[in-house]
Amino acid sequence: MTVPLPTQVFPGRILTVTLPAGDGGTPVTVGGQNALPLAPEGEKPNPAAIGMEIRTGNAELPPSLAKAFEGRETDPVSLAMVSADAWGARFLFLSLDGCHPDCGGLRIEDGARIVRDVLAAVSCPVIVGGCGEEEIDAKLFPAAAEAATRPVFLSYADERNYRLVGGAALAYGHGVVAWSPIDINMAKQANLLLSDIGVPPERILIDPLTGGLGYGLEYTFSIVERIRLAGLSGDAMLARPVLCHLGDAWKAREAVDTSETSWGDPGLRGRRWEEATGWACLAAGADLLVFRHPGNVRAFREATWR
Repeated sequence: MTVPLPTQVFPGRILTVTLPAGDGGTPVTVGGQNALPLAPEGEKPNPAAIGMEIRTGNAELPPSLAKAFEGRETDPVSLAMVSADAWGARFLFLSLDGCHPDCGGLRIEDGARIVRDVLAAVSCPVIVGGCGEEEIDAKLFPAAAEAATRPVFLSYADERNYRLVGGAALAYGHGVVAWSPIDINMAKQANLLLSDIGVPPERILIDPLTGGLGYGLEYTFSIVERIRLAGLSGDAMLARPVLCHLGDAWKAREAVDTSETSWGDPGLRGRRWEEATGWACLAAGADLLVFRHPGNVRAFREATWR
């Protein structure tokens, strides 16, 4: 006698969120599922979206990334265009890290100009990230929100700056990425705070902070999975699409150390480290992945299963 496989039915569904595109571009819609990513049952109407990070700072790149960028690392507009057109990124994460004093010290107006230039050059959806320095971001996010010539998502808002970032988003019609440090309660709190000031739920993404392979990935996996289970179980504040930024994978010594040849080809190691981190995040329930290596963008664009 054949025994049917057990199935799990959840009462909730992940909210559908659409990242707007420019004229002629294709919007990215994620969410909408009512089951876990690897489960055979349930509805999964929208595949995970694969994006590329565009950095503006002057931090030295690992050799494998520098080679892959083919000299474009100092030109965010050129890198954005090839990422969207040739490498297949469905969306871009434009990091204004160049405005940080340690990464170039660009002026606020320079950051705003880069936002305008990139949005003029590509039509795919764009997420605009700050520089990570609180006092500078307090000026940078409003300037970037005003400079954006079409709706974008601002990354990120947390419990300290949510009024500033959420207010800038509301003033200019943008979305918000809610950030928390690998903590499900803080992830929920960030969404509650943004909701309290009027940011619509369909304009909020969750960024739970992503640790790289061997450097906190197990914590990230657990939190992403718990966020997804809570959302599917009916918690509306956690029933939001999850974004995982995989940049921390490149902080691992194993990913970038070229002196340890016994660890394998240093030209491939960093890409594989990021790749392993990405697969784990997808399995946990991530809806958007932000890569740094263009080869991973192409590979994941072809292989995502949802």
